[in-house]
Amino acid sequence: MSLYALRDVRQVFEGRTVLDIEALELAAGGSYALLGPNGSGKTTLLHVLAFLRPPHHGEVRFQGRRVEWRDGALTALRRKVVLVDQHPIMFSTTVLKNVEYGLRMRGVSAPERRKTAEECLERVGMSAFAQRPAHLLSGGETQRVAIARAMACRPEVMLFDEPTASVDLENQAVIDGVIRELCREQGISIIFSTHKRLEAARLAEEKVFLFQGRLTGPGGENLLTCTIEQREQGAVCTVGNNVALPLRTDRSGLGRVFIKPDLIRLFPLDAGSKEADDQGHVGEVLQMTAEGSKIKVLVDIGVPLRGILSQEEARSLDVMVGEKVRVHIDPEALELAG
Repeated sequence: MSLYALRDVRQVFEGRTVLDIEALELAAGGSYALLGPNGSGKTTLLHVLAFLRPPHHGEVRFQGRRVEWRDGALTALRRKVVLVDQHPIMFSTTVLKNVEYGLRMRGVSAPERRKTAEECLERVGMSAFAQRPAHLLSGGETQRVAIARAMACRPEVMLFDEPTASVDLENQAVIDGVIRELCREQGISIIFSTHKRLEAARLAEEKVFLFQGRLTGPGGENLLTCTIEQREQGAVCTVGNNVALPLRTDRSGLGRVFIKPDLIRLFPLDAGSKEADDQGHVGEVLQMTAEGSKIKVLVDIGVPLRGILSQEEARSLDVMVGEKVRVHIDPEALELAG
């Protein structure tokens, strides 16, 4: 069953497009990680999914129905979906009363509010803190109480903005366990933003990668919208910010191309090899992540691309995040995906 379906959704702040999504579908009952560097649009997307801010353009469907961005319709939707912010705000009262707050706003009786709040605090391991002033808790404790407060409203969907970004390891372990339980045992749909690939691997069944407000493809790896032209030297597909790449095809027009990460080669800027200079692009290294025996490198050449290096290749490259490299993309790396 479809949970969310987004089509041509754009969000603009102060004249700048910060979210530009052609199409995105998320299924009910799943767990999704929104991955990407700071400023990639993760929080903006969460606010759209939480019905807190309408997009400037495009259509959002929830559970098969188009979202009407008016107060009466949004109230009903917000009862189904809750967002736990990265830095949640606690009222200057007890932990228990903070957790009861949403239930009180919904007219739930005092005995039922207390019972539900106590159960939720127990599930996040915060029962002993019920009568403490909530605004004096540590960052990790505050996050756990915020999760309990959201759980108390019995939502169908829970959204988390960087749930473990500012918590210690002990609190992180508890929050991880709670998120897994919410999805696997209670069937609540989970969507969370993170810049930690290991956290995404632990907690999410699916990953959605964002860069500069755009999806970088299913699974996040190098699937891009392109324009294909036939030129004298052969077909060229243009992606991102006018990045032209050779492509072996007879087609022309719009399409989608997958760029195989293991056929992307990186060289130092001063490399003297013909391969480095031929069809090369200058890019900035945005991220380097060790995964098993391989090193994954996110590089921006006007469009974000993920390459895979051996540890020996990474040592030979000898660059750090923020530095420039020369990027060679083998014509065999490109494969039309539609």
